[in-house]
Amino acid sequence: MTVGYAESFMKLTCSIQFLALVSTLLPGIGCGSDSPAPTPPASPLATEIAPPSRAHPPDDAPNVLLITVDTLRADRLGVYGYPFDSSPQIDAFSRDAVVFDRGIAASSVTAPSHASMMTSRHTREHTVGWLNGPSRLGADETLAEAFQRAGYLTAGFVGNPLLDRRLGFDLGFDVYDDDLTSGEGRIHFHFERIAEQTSARAFHWLESDAANNDRPVFLWVHYQDPHGPYTPPDAFADHVRINRGPDEQPLPNVEREYSLGGVPPYQQLEGVSYLSEFEQRYANEIAYADHWIGRLLEEFAAFSEDRSERPFVALLTADHGESLGEGFRYFVHGHTTTPEVSHVPFILRAPDIEPGRRRGLVSHVDVKPTLLELAGIETDAPQSGMALGPLLKNGEPLPDRIVYCDIGRELSAYRGDGFVRVRGTEGAWPIPGASPDAPLPLSWKMYRWNDDGSWERSSLDSSLKPPVHRYSRSARSMLQAPPMQVREIDNLRALGYVVGD
Repeated sequence: MTVGYAESFMKLTCSIQFLALVSTLLPGIGCGSDSPAPTPPASPLATEIAPPSRAHPPDDAPNVLLITVDTLRADRLGVYGYPFDSSPQIDAFSRDAVVFDRGIAASSVTAPSHASMMTSRHTREHTVGWLNGPSRLGADETLAEAFQRAGYLTAGFVGNPLLDRRLGFDLGFDVYDDDLTSGEGRIHFHFERIAEQTSARAFHWLESDAANNDRPVFLWVHYQDPHGPYTPPDAFADHVRINRGPDEQPLPNVEREYSLGGVPPYQQLEGVSYLSEFEQRYANEIAYADHWIGRLLEEFAAFSEDRSERPFVALLTADHGESLGEGFRYFVHGHTTTPEVSHVPFILRAPDIEPGRRRGLVSHVDVKPTLLELAGIETDAPQSGMALGPLLKNGEPLPDRIVYCDIGRELSAYRGDGFVRVRGTEGAWPIPGASPDAPLPLSWKMYRWNDDGSWERSSLDSSLKPPVHRYSRSARSMLQAPPMQVREIDNLRALGYVVGD
């Protein structure tokens, strides 16, 4: 064999990410604007699906809100110990909620993580797999399908092209708004939707479709901010001020997204070169998203209490974090599964659940069973996660278990206060050009995850090896997403989705 298994996999990774994303992603971005929120009519691109025959939920069935934020590290929120005022609205929400100190993302890229939230399946167990664009949902019951089946009115509003309907994220939604045709004017490309625009669409739906219906609602809103490039709107540009350290040196620009020691191409901004400057911009992107999250929570609470007269459940999490210098990687994600990209906020508010903090591990795979159980909805679909509500209501501790952050070629298995990082796990998927009988080069490294957020090497917990071997050595076939017309390859590179030339 002339090409090694791991080398073949890495080459395929780059080519798949390039070719699939070139053929799939839509234009439309922004990372901030000073203009007031528009009040648009329903999006012309929103999916409006004729609802199937469905049950009618009881009068006390709660409204349910799921908020996901792109590229949000837990430790950059005040509620998780950040010393700067980046998240006053999320912090206020958390005071009436349960804050899980150790939420683990199912992947460190967008599509697989959201697929795990929607299906309660780990990366190797759903049809999106590790890919970020070429594969789709379609064979598993999704969270929205379960709510729709139970009689809920369902709507989703997203700001990232990797969550568009091609990838199956619209399954189960009566309205699915992935219109990314407008963006922030100060950037020459349009490839995301900023928080104020996404919020305006969600507000309009609450005031129209939802207000004119007597059914409970399930609403999912995804905020693309604070994904790079870090360009907060002027109104938030100085919300957080971070001083430059006395010995701080400027970071060089590097030519490739995952090169060590410098600023990757899609994050390069004129006149910005110090880590503290990027940290400040990232914090202010969070502050901008936080503002609109606060507005959304207010609108949803008012809708639930005043219009529909129902209790409500709200869960906030993120798809993954961001490297801010850990391992000499700057302002990227998707390259590893360690805590800088896997540790995400996980905050739950629900009736009859006392606010507080929980230290045990929770995961994206817990989103679906938790929200369905709190709404009184049963499902027979296979699930890898658990419903957190009964444990919280009964004051029971979270169980000792393993949860995974998995990017295909690498995974980390988290349990208790530690995790094992395993490399060479790509062999579960067939790789063209490599022998299926090639040895699987597994590299195992055990770490202790400290309370201050740092992690350090420790002795390997041998009890982790059997379950991690079982999980890593089998993977479900991925379902290919349909292609789309090629659009603006430079825009893909500008968001860091195209690696290399």
